[in-house]
Amino acid sequence: MPGVIKFTRQTYTMCYPNVKSYALEKTKKNKALVTSGGCAINMYPSDLQYDLGTKSCDQRNMNRTMIIAQISDLHIGHEGKGKTCKNTQRLKTVVRTLTELRRKPDVLVITGDLVEYGEVWAYEALKEALSPIEFPIHMAFGNHDNREAFKKVYPDTRYTDGFFQYTLEDGPVRIIVLDTLEEGRHGGSFCETRALWLERELDKQPDRPTLIALHHPPIKTGIGWLSADPSDDWVKRLKHVISKYDNVEHIMAGHIHRAIFKSFAKTSLSVTDAIAIQSKLELADIDPDIPDGRGLFVDSRPGFCLQYWDGESFTTHSGQSPCGKTLIHFNEKHSHVVKHTMDIGL
Repeated sequence: MPGVIKFTRQTYTMCYPNVKSYALEKTKKNKALVTSGGCAINMYPSDLQYDLGTKSCDQRNMNRTMIIAQISDLHIGHEGKGKTCKNTQRLKTVVRTLTELRRKPDVLVITGDLVEYGEVWAYEALKEALSPIEFPIHMAFGNHDNREAFKKVYPDTRYTDGFFQYTLEDGPVRIIVLDTLEEGRHGGSFCETRALWLERELDKQPDRPTLIALHHPPIKTGIGWLSADPSDDWVKRLKHVISKYDNVEHIMAGHIHRAIFKSFAKTSLSVTDAIAIQSKLELADIDPDIPDGRGLFVDSRPGFCLQYWDGESFTTHSGQSPCGKTLIHFNEKHSHVVKHTMDIGL
């Protein structure tokens, strides 16, 4: 038995100092489970070292939580160059909401359709609108984006095999950002080159909790004109890769312009509301050749998601901005509201 055991992702038990024995097991999701006869608490550190000689733990990342803010489908520049852009104003409203949160997000991930026409001036307007945000910002491409124009405004952008795919290693959760853009096509794309890259990235840390961000959700949504075909090669290819790994805790996407929640490839998937106008909820079949007068888009409030990692799993919170007038504040007059809800003092 080695003097120090090091894990990268696991549930583990902290025991009383006098505990001398333990057992190391594997759970269904490949988490290392340390058990012993003492009192224990279960947590998920990013990196734990348990010294068997001194019974000491490096607890810097124990049970560390994380908030990943997500916005999508901004479509900046929709009205054209030199004209007032309603989507820019909608974006600024959401930016203000995010920056005014009492607990700021650890990172903002924007999942594509950053601008409307893929033009340099629109990316410059996007950059300006995002400037009040002080926490890190990362982006993905959607079908309205243009790789060349984006790089002119963000010159430090690095493409891998021509695609905008990368991994964020900071924090208790890895974030892998995928590129599903095929310029000239509205739907998603995920070729063999991109799939091999994703597989290599997941192989590097197969036990560490991971979130995948992309623009196109590879799912049937029930909205016929905004839905992926499960038989499409890109969907099958993506599903094949992700299904092989039990550490992909969640997938977040955009493109649909409304909040949706589903499962895919043995994990959970969420789609956030758009910054731009929202798609109308209508699940009736649609015939592309027969216009039937149905509503397609509505002028709802711009939306966002907060992906909350509690140290064990993700909870997706869907919000809109502005959120509405506050009716009750947590003050002396209404402190009983919180206590009553938490069953305190009963």
